[in-house]
Amino acid sequence: MLAGAPCPASEEANVRFALIAAELDREARCAKYRQMRRDGARSLLIAGMTLLALNFLLCAAYALLNLAQQSSPY
Repeated sequence: MLAGAPCPASEEANVRFALIAAELDREARCAKYRQMRRDGARSLLIAGMTLLALNFLLCAAYALLNLAQQSSPY
């Protein structure tokens, strides 16, 4: 077939089917990869925002404790 020799129609249909199946498989893998990238980016964003909120809470607690310690009569 690659050498230019004639091939039966059933063999040509099998080759075309294999090429179409390979293309569909490639598209499915690409879609899955894009979805994984979106999910990963979303997870990193959530983790970053969580760390930012925890940092804010720790800074606020430190500031309140520092102010409470300064106003203590002891």
